[in-house]
Amino acid sequence: MIVELRSASVRYQVTGRQVLTEVDLAVGPGDLVLVSGPSGCGKSTLLRLLNGLVPHAYRAEATGEVLVGGRPVAGQSVRQLSTTVGTLLQDPRKQIVGTTVDAELAFGPENLGLPRAEIRRRIAEVVDRVGIRHLLGRATAELSGGELQMVAFAGVLVMRPRIVLVDEPLANLDLEASLRLMRELRRFVDEGGAAVVVEHRVEEILDFAPTQVLYLEDGRSRYAGDVAGFLEFAPVAHVKLPFETLVARAAELPAVPVGPRRARPGTTPRLDYRKVALGYGGRAVLDGVDLAFGAGERVAVLGRNGAGKSTLLRAAVRLLEPLRGAVHVDGAPVTERSTLELATTFGYVFQNPGQALFCATVADELAFGPHNLGWPAEEVARVSREALRAMLLDGEIDVMNRSPRTLSFGQQRRLTVALALAMRPRTLILDEPTAGQDLHATTRFMASVLEAAESVYFITHDVDLALTSADRIVLVDGGRVVADASPVELACDADVWSRAGLRETSLVRAIRDHLSGAGGIPHPFDLARRLIPHPEGSPPS
Repeated sequence: MIVELRSASVRYQVTGRQVLTEVDLAVGPGDLVLVSGPSGCGKSTLLRLLNGLVPHAYRAEATGEVLVGGRPVAGQSVRQLSTTVGTLLQDPRKQIVGTTVDAELAFGPENLGLPRAEIRRRIAEVVDRVGIRHLLGRATAELSGGELQMVAFAGVLVMRPRIVLVDEPLANLDLEASLRLMRELRRFVDEGGAAVVVEHRVEEILDFAPTQVLYLEDGRSRYAGDVAGFLEFAPVAHVKLPFETLVARAAELPAVPVGPRRARPGTTPRLDYRKVALGYGGRAVLDGVDLAFGAGERVAVLGRNGAGKSTLLRAAVRLLEPLRGAVHVDGAPVTERSTLELATTFGYVFQNPGQALFCATVADELAFGPHNLGWPAEEVARVSREALRAMLLDGEIDVMNRSPRTLSFGQQRRLTVALALAMRPRTLILDEPTAGQDLHATTRFMASVLEAAESVYFITHDVDLALTSADRIVLVDGGRVVADASPVELACDADVWSRAGLRETSLVRAIRDHLSGAGGIPHPFDLARRLIPHPEGSPPS
C-alpha cells in the first residue's frame, strides 16, 4: 500500500474538537478513492493526515496509525513525504508561491535539487498534459481561480509523486478544465499511481470510475466500499447523486425549503452595463457588454474559467473601472455612488473567503460592517445571530468566539455570506457561493440567501444550481455575453450549451426530456418525484 490509516483519530488543540474518529483507509497503486460527506465532517483533515500536515504543521493530537510508503508519517519530514504524496488544496491560492506560472512550476523540483535541464523537461511535459501551455509567462496574480487550480495541479504532477490528494477539484473549474484535470488524474492512476479525491459533486467523479468510496459523517466512516453500494447507501439529502438515482430513490427524498419568489423587476435596473469594456492593465477581458440586471431578479452567470464572470460583477462595486462605456446603479452612474451607498446596495462576496476574513473572532467579523455604519450594539448582536442562523453556522460550538480560520473552507464561505447579510444589502453578489458545500447545506443555504435579499446575482460552475435557483442565466464566452435566457430555454438549447463548454449533467438531460417553455425549473428532488413510474391507469401522487 502507498498510504494506510488504521483507526486514525484527530483532535485539534486550538478548538478541542474531535474531527476524526477511528477511520480506516488503504490506498495502493491503481486506486482512485472518492471521499464524500457533509461540510465540516473531517474530509480535509483526512487528507492532512495522509500528507503529514497533521502532525507536522497543525497542532493536533493524532492517534492510531498513519503510514506512507509503509513508514509512520510522524517519522518522516514534510520534504520526504512530498516525494511520495502530492496535494492539490481546496483553495489554490494557499499553495501558489511563484509570481509567474513558470516560477511556480519550477519551485518544487528546484527544492529537490534537480538539474535545470530535468526541471525544464518536466515542466514542458506537464503543461502539455494539463493544457496550460498558454499560461506560461503569465503572472499568477492575474489568473482566475480556475486557472490557478490548473497551475497548482501541474505543480503537483511535476513533482512525480506516487499518490495525489485532491480537495474539491471541481469547485472552481469549468467543464473543459475539470475534464482535463480528472482525465489526467485517471491517467496517473492507470499508469500505476493512486489518488484520493474529496468532492461533494459525486455524479461528476463517478464518470472516472472510482475503485472505492469512503463516506464520512461527524468524523466517522459511515460507508467504505464500491460505487454500487454507495449509490444505494448515500444519504440523498446530503450527496449530489445522478438524477436517475434520485428517481429510483424518490420515496426517500425530503421536502425542499423554498424562499419566496420576488417580484419581477421594475423599469429601472438595479445594475446596468452600457456598451462596457472591462479588463486589467488596458487588456479587455469583456467587450460590448449591454446588460441590465433587475431589482427582484435572481441571475446566474455561467462561463469558462477566465471568461470574465468575476470581472463583470466586480464593476458593480467599483473593484475595477470600465475601460469603455458606463455602469449604472439604480439609474445613476456608479461613479456618482458613494462607498456607503454601494455597501448598502450590494453585499459582495468574493470567491476566496480569505479575501474577506481578517478579524480575530467570528463575532468581530460579523460586527465590523454594521459598526462602521453606526448601528447600536444590540442591533449588531441581533443581526449577527440572524446571519449565522441563516448560514447554518449557529450550531457550531462557541462559534462567536472562534477564529474564522478554525472553520472548514465550506464554513468560511458561508461565513463570508453571513458578513454580507449582516449589512442588510438590497442585492447580494456571490462569486461561487456553494463551492465546498454539501448538498444539504447548499439547498438550505440558497433558500436562505434567496429569501434574505431583494435580488441575488451569482457566479457558479454548478450548472444544476444555476438552473434551479435562477430566474435568468447570463452566459459569458469569448469576451462577450453570448446568451441571456431563462433556465429552461438555455437547458434546451443544445447548441449554445456545447459551444460554451457547459457541463451536460443528468439533470440537464431530464429537463430537455420532460420540461419546456420559459418557466422555472423545480428542485431536482421535486422533479424526481414527478417522474416516479406509476402503475398503468393510476394517477401520480
